[in-house]
Amino acid sequence: MIRLNRLYSTPAVFDEITFTSGVNLILGEPSERNAKTNGVGKSIAIEFLNFGLLSKYSTSRVSKIPDEVFPVDVEVRVDITINGKSLTICRSREGESSPKILMDGVEQVFSKLDDALQFMSALAFPGSSNQHPSFRSMLGIFIRDERSEFKSIISGYDTKIRAADDYGPHLYLLHVDVGLYNRIKDLLSEVKELQSKIKELRKSVEVLRGKSIEEARADLNELDAEVSLIKGDIDGLENSNTYEALETEMQFLEDRISDARRRSAIALEKLSRLEPVEIEKVDIGVDELAEYYNDLKAGLGDFVSRDFGELLSFKTKIHRFQGDVLRRRRSQIESELSRIKKELRTLDKEYNRKLRLLDQEGALKVLRQTFATYQEKSDQLSDLRSFISGHDDAVAERREKILEKDIELQRLQSEIDRAQHVKKSFEATILDIHSEVMRNRQASFTLETVSKANVVDLVLRIDSDGSHSVEREKTFIYDFSLLTNEFTSERHFGFLVHDNIFEVDSDTLKRSLNFIADEAGKLSGQYILTLNSDRALADAVDAMRDLSSCVRASFTKENRFLKRKYQEK
Repeated sequence: MIRLNRLYSTPAVFDEITFTSGVNLILGEPSERNAKTNGVGKSIAIEFLNFGLLSKYSTSRVSKIPDEVFPVDVEVRVDITINGKSLTICRSREGESSPKILMDGVEQVFSKLDDALQFMSALAFPGSSNQHPSFRSMLGIFIRDERSEFKSIISGYDTKIRAADDYGPHLYLLHVDVGLYNRIKDLLSEVKELQSKIKELRKSVEVLRGKSIEEARADLNELDAEVSLIKGDIDGLENSNTYEALETEMQFLEDRISDARRRSAIALEKLSRLEPVEIEKVDIGVDELAEYYNDLKAGLGDFVSRDFGELLSFKTKIHRFQGDVLRRRRSQIESELSRIKKELRTLDKEYNRKLRLLDQEGALKVLRQTFATYQEKSDQLSDLRSFISGHDDAVAERREKILEKDIELQRLQSEIDRAQHVKKSFEATILDIHSEVMRNRQASFTLETVSKANVVDLVLRIDSDGSHSVEREKTFIYDFSLLTNEFTSERHFGFLVHDNIFEVDSDTLKRSLNFIADEAGKLSGQYILTLNSDRALADAVDAMRDLSSCVRASFTKENRFLKRKYQEK
């Protein structure tokens, strides 16, 4: 329970406003010289109260006030009582992120706004065993910003901020486990992030391969096979740790192969010149030669024929020796040629073993290009495998998160069902108020889980809802029910601020102010309401007379909240 006691500044730049239990009115009133009641400072007074209660400075109208109107070193102070502890929150514009809190005579200065908010949360939810909303998220529905236009009972923030609807404070007040709600919201956020990741990975695959991830899976297998083949060949290169070493080895092998081929050509040339040696045949017989020479001279033929036979025998021996020499030489050359061919086969095999890197058509590539191809294909394989693996992991994780979310959603619905007595009591309070201000009980309140981003649907329907006036009245009925219901009031901070909520038709305004006047004496909490008195007096003069003692501040064009007219920055 929090009680607002006083709003003021040091040094004083505006008149302090003191709050009490029950209804607290802040009025915009006409003056003798000016009948207008807008722009006198009602809403900015609420902005100062909210600023003192540690609202976000960047979105506050306080940040837009000129320095000469509200110096940056002036402290806005709010005296409150929170669960029996009295304290003062002090905050200036120049020190908006480092407020100080005075409690039990001790001043505590916070270096960060978040630290101060955590301190306030600890005081607001003492010894809470259940998870609870943050201090400021609770104030989001307890201090309704006029700029929210009261379009939604869920959010009380400026419509320009476009803050996501937070059902946590509502569930907390209705005695539903907020921890489950927060867990589901976290899971939905994780699922959304995973979905974005999956989309990016699919896009990366399409950019890399020019096809969908389903089609690219076949590419992955093909690339894996190609890279494995090339890597196997490269791993087989001996003593080739660097390209320079490989280049030296390949050059050495090429030189040896060239030399062997040169020696093979020489051997073949030599072999071609080795013609077989034939023993010369002599057609003249020895007897014919002897007869010829005996005719010339008796006995000469016999002598010549004997010498000629010896000559032929010697010549035959010479030819046979020459043939033996040539055959041995041929054998040597053939043997050398065989050895050279064997050496060439060995060198070619070694050369091809080192350089046998094939492209898709199976053609040999030079070593440098092969390494470049290997690197390129390895990078493609690595990227593609990473993208596909990451995609599959993200899909699996998303599936698990969705399953976990569905389970938690069922648990949350069980929590809502368990708190049905609170919901029924709260709906009864709504119907009672609706009966007073709308003159019927044509209203309903539902709360259930949904498989959407908002996790739950919290729906209040009232008679003829949808119009501008009725939507504002709906917010009033809902908020006042939260403040006064026996169950929701247990967890309520105990105060409610409505800034210009009754910009409604005359009948609605009259009935609403009459209801507030009737409740003023029974209200244990605090209801702070800003009004333009001229309209209120015109439409509900009796109610305003009854509420006259509830006026805590009134401003006119001559007596503005900040004492002067200005333009916001």
